[in-house]
Amino acid sequence: MIKKRSLLSDGVLIGGLQGLSALGQLTGIRLLTDILSPTVFGEISLWMGAVALISTGIANPTMQALLRYYPEYAQLGQGAMVKAVARQQLCKLILWFFPILLIGVVEALNVGWGTVSTMAILLGIVTVEIIRIQNCAYLNAIRSHLAFSIWAVAESWSRPLLAYWLAVHLDATINSVLIGYFLASLGTCVIMRQAVQRDPLINPDLSQQILHKRFWQYTLPLLPLGILGWASGMADRYMIAALLSPADVGFYVAIYGLASRPVLIFGNIVETVIRPVYQQALAEDNQKLAHRYLGKWVLVIIIGAFMIINVTWLSHSWIAKVMLGEKYRNVSYLLPWIAGGYSLLVLSHVANRVCYANGATVSVLVIEGTGTLIAIASGLVCIYLWGLWGATIAVSIYYGVQLIVAYCFAKPWLSAGIK
Repeated sequence: MIKKRSLLSDGVLIGGLQGLSALGQLTGIRLLTDILSPTVFGEISLWMGAVALISTGIANPTMQALLRYYPEYAQLGQGAMVKAVARQQLCKLILWFFPILLIGVVEALNVGWGTVSTMAILLGIVTVEIIRIQNCAYLNAIRSHLAFSIWAVAESWSRPLLAYWLAVHLDATINSVLIGYFLASLGTCVIMRQAVQRDPLINPDLSQQILHKRFWQYTLPLLPLGILGWASGMADRYMIAALLSPADVGFYVAIYGLASRPVLIFGNIVETVIRPVYQQALAEDNQKLAHRYLGKWVLVIIIGAFMIINVTWLSHSWIAKVMLGEKYRNVSYLLPWIAGGYSLLVLSHVANRVCYANGATVSVLVIEGTGTLIAIASGLVCIYLWGLWGATIAVSIYYGVQLIVAYCFAKPWLSAGIK
């Protein structure tokens, strides 16, 4: 009974704060689409897609390992060691990827994709984003949901508000918006890092060396996931830029963010509440309890996704009128289709997390790889044939395939929990 009350209170707390976070992000879309042309908004979205590729590609595999091993070692009083190993591995990955990143920046400058100032701002955003991912993963692992959610709320409001203010008082250019994003993220990071516990220095020993090996074995199959996840989630906007125009990217990203963010935030609320206790049940070898958590996870996602899809289907014109600048409202009919595709994605995340929890990172790689291949193939064909409408159809196709593949790979552990 205590655990149930704890989950309920966690859900109410996270739901309220994540709701504020979603409101901040949607308010940002409204403000920026009011002042920015579709072309500028589209180009900013393309650059922020590159930021997401680099930051999540470097940080996310290690943070998945932290979430996997923290409950197991925390029971032995060695949670600080897991955090230290994760930090050391992340530093190594940054050093490994830095030459590649530098080559990419030089090449972008050579072909005229951006200026030196733009590249400097983007590198700053990448750095702060990696720090944020690292600290938020730790807060999630220790179930410090209040600090985790406050961080999300602060960043979701400060970034678009500061970007909007700079765009109004300086000029409505890419650099003004990016500077706003960077300064807001940096300020939020400086303040919120105070909520992350400072651990004492740990002298290396045999147990830490063993954990290092476990981390690398777990992480290595996940290293390509940054590219694969980015390709399945963001490659469509680059295909639209190539096959259509940057302005079409602006239209698409505006409506895409309006449709996908509520679904992703809802899925993140449910995952943040249930995943730590699911991991804990597995660490205690309580398969029946773990399976019950999975059942609740899936049921809540299905109910919530059904409600979101229906609201966007019935009210897409009104939502676009309230939440988008006037230039962007003519594509409101795409809202329910994108929301439906992302509902399939958050359902597939449940099966993915089952694979993560059981150390099947190669399975996760296959799942994401399949989704990426289908995303690129279906995206190219559908965008070429039907333009922006085709792009939304492709979202449901590749996330639907990814969902089926994910549950096929997770089936052994799902079946084991029923027995």
